[in-house]
Formats: sequence, structure tokens, C-alpha cells
Amino acid sequence: MAELHPIALEEFCAESALSAQTLAAALRDLIRTGEGVVVLCGSVYRNRGIEPLLDAVVAYLPSPLDVPAVRGTQGGAVRERIADPAAPFAALVFKVNSTATGRLTYLRVYSGTIRKRDAVLDAGVRRTERIGRILRVQADRHTEMDLAVAGDIVAVVGLKAARTGATLCAPGAPLVLEPPNAADPVVSAAIEARRSTDADRLASALARLVEEDPSLAVRTDSETGQTVLSGMGELHLEVAVEKIRRAHGLDVSVGRPQVAYRETIARGVSGLLHRHVNQDGGAGQFAHVVLDVEPLETAPDAGDNGGGGAVGFVFRSTVVGGRVPREYVRAVEAGCRDALAEGPLGGHPVTGLRVTLTDGATHPKDSSEMAFRMAGRLALREALRACAMVLLEPVVEVTATVPDDAVGGVLGDMAARRGRVSGSTARAGTVVITATVPLAELFGYATRLRSRTQGRGTFTTRATGYAPAPSAVPVSDGTSR
Repeated sequence: MAELHPIALEEFCAESALSAQTLAAALRDLIRTGEGVVVLCGSVYRNRGIEPLLDAVVAYLPSPLDVPAVRGTQGGAVRERIADPAAPFAALVFKVNSTATGRLTYLRVYSGTIRKRDAVLDAGVRRTERIGRILRVQADRHTEMDLAVAGDIVAVVGLKAARTGATLCAPGAPLVLEPPNAADPVVSAAIEARRSTDADRLASALARLVEEDPSLAVRTDSETGQTVLSGMGELHLEVAVEKIRRAHGLDVSVGRPQVAYRETIARGVSGLLHRHVNQDGGAGQFAHVVLDVEPLETAPDAGDNGGGGAVGFVFRSTVVGGRVPREYVRAVEAGCRDALAEGPLGGHPVTGLRVTLTDGATHPKDSSEMAFRMAGRLALREALRACAMVLLEPVVEVTATVPDDAVGGVLGDMAARRGRVSGSTARAGTVVITATVPLAELFGYATRLRSRTQGRGTFTTRATGYAPAPSAVPVSDGTSR
């Protein structure tokens, strides 16, 4: 370290050691110029090493006067604001926290002065709000202040709509600061309330968590119906779940999400005839349909034919001579789409097939759209049982950046997860590996990658569609095909 700083180098050459004062001053200078980084160990989850971290912030990080003026945009032009209490007000919202006493919005004031009851402009959405109270936060103690000036980090009460990353500024001097970037979540877990009566409270707690932490995401899986919480790592999710349990008093269960498998056909059938007749009294039902079912040439996730139904499904009719009226053809198509909701392998949605209505017959009194819809659904179900079916599993493209000395272990782990490596690129001591991996095999991958790379590896994922699953792969209910 001494060779990077002239004063430290001079003292080291003269004394063969560095005093604490020289070391602290040198570290502060190197951090300010970006030539050095101080690394401390600790655990937020277990409250270890927090005080040394805060002491290091005070000792080594630059003050607002030590860094260049902050830059923002105003009407498309770049503007600078210096850390001067007399300059126009500009602050960045970096955290939002909902407490029992109200909504706290945490600000880093870059320029100007803000007082209680001042009006501020949310520059991103052009909304004006009013500051109620200004608080200096020290752990769980809040001290009320009359004003905050450039360089202060404070919490304010009274803002109703400002979100993390928003710029607050003087209404007469608008400025948009660059917001912090929230990385895409890479680890997910299914979460649900143990008691059904707590479902609404859990939804409210999750919404509040996402508002406070933009790196968290919550979604409902449309196929499994699970509520899925996603974050930056398993520890991140553990902390979020612990907040729900402690702050909201909710008893929740957490597990990994079910994988949304699909089914498709490898070999179709032709001329499958189905006659739907129901004469239980009153108006009867009669429908006669003949279907051809074949694999769709396009990719299984290539989309539908514009009907807004199942993915990877095309329906057409080659019936001539009016043997099946047009409105009944539409009913047959609707029935086929109904049948695609559950496949014969494991009740997963069916995709990647073309259905052709080749013939049919009607009854002058008993035929109806409902009868033909039922016939279409039952006919396609029967056809799928006769087809050679294939289970499809979701796959993702994984891009992992790992140190040179960890490449072998990472590649071996990807192979064990049924990954197919498509390329690798060397970059200044690291290797970027690109591979296609089944989504079901990625649970726990973040922890495994950290352990194999001593915490130096990172990865991102991108959904790429579906691929045939090997016959021995366990499906979401725990069984194997």
C-alpha cells in the first residue's frame, strides 16, 4: 500500500513501519482517488462487524467537500450542483421505510437547504410534495431537526409517493440525478402464510418490502399459483423473510418454487374420430368431429396463432361443404384450447402442436356450440393420450464471471446441473462462461458459485424457453417420469 502514496512511502522507507495516523490518511486519499479499497468482514444478519464498518465510513470515506460536484440533467442538458447550502436544493431518495409511526423517506442532500414544511418537486414524475418533519436517524433514535443542508443524510416525514431513486429538488430549479441501479434478482423462493386468514396481511407486507428494497421482486406464478419472492441471494431472502416474521408478526413458510413444466407431442395422430352424444332428457347434445394432431414446426415457445390462448398452438379447419358451420368450428377450437390446460403426462399445459379439423357432422336439432366445444375438448384429450408425448422443462442462459483459478470447478458444477456450455471468454484474470441450464437445477446455485470461487464469482440469468427433459428428471410433484 505504501508504494501508492508518497508520504506513506517516505515514512515506510525511513521507519520501516507506518504510524496509525499516516496509514489512515493514506487510505483516505487512496479511496478518494479510487486507487484503494478497504475491505471489512461482518454479517448484517447476525449484527457482527457493524461498528467497525461505521468507524471506517467516518475515517476513510470522503466528505461532501472532497468529491466533485454532483451531476444531473435539466431539460436534456447536464448540470452540476456543488455541496453548498446556498445552492438550489437537490437530494436523492435512497431508502423508503414504513414504520408504525408513518412513512420515512431517507434523503442524501447534495446541495441547498431544506426546512420543515418546504415544498419539494419529485423531478422524475413532476409531482410536488411537502416536507412534514426532518429527522436525524441514529440506530432506533430519531432526533427532530429544523433544517438539513448539503452533505446531510436525513429522514423526512410527509412524502407520500416518492420512491427509492427519486430526485427531490427545489420547484424553481428542477434537476434529475442519476438513480442507483438495482441489479436483477437471481434467487427465488416461494412464500405463503401458514394460516389462510393471513394471506392479505402477507401480500401487504410483501408490497411494503418491495417498496423499501427495489432489489426485491414479488410475482405470482400464473401456472403454479405460488407467490414467488426474488432477491440478490439466499441471505438476502432470509433477511427479507425474517423482517416479515418480526415486523409483521406473520408465520410464513418458505420453499423453493415449483418449476412450470409443459408438455408437447413428438408424434401425432391422424383421423381421430369423436362423437359426442348426450340424450338425458330435454334438449340433447350431438357433435361429431374428426381431428388430425401433429407437432408444430416452430419452437415450442414461439407463440400462438393470435387467438390469445395456449402458447404454441395452431388450429385450422379443412372441412368443406358446410358439414360443420363456422360458429361450430370456433367452438371446436375453444374446446381444444380447454384441453391444452392439462396434458396426459403430469397435468402440465400442452404446447407446440397443430390441430386440424378435417371432418364432422351435425344434428338438425341437438347440435349446438356447447356440444361442439365439449366434443373438441374430449377429442383432443383422447388424441393426446394416443400421441407420443414429451415433457418440456424451462431453461435459462447463465452467464457466470469467475476467476481463472476457479474455472474447472465451475464447469464441473454446471455439467452436474445438466448445463451445456456454449462459450467462454477471458477478461483480465477472469473468465466469462455462457451456458444453458435447466431452471430446476439452478436452485442454490448462488451459494454454490460463491463457495467454488471464494465469493469472487457472479452470474446473471436470462430465460430462453423450453427444452425436452430427460426421462429421469423429477417433476414438480417429486416423482420422475
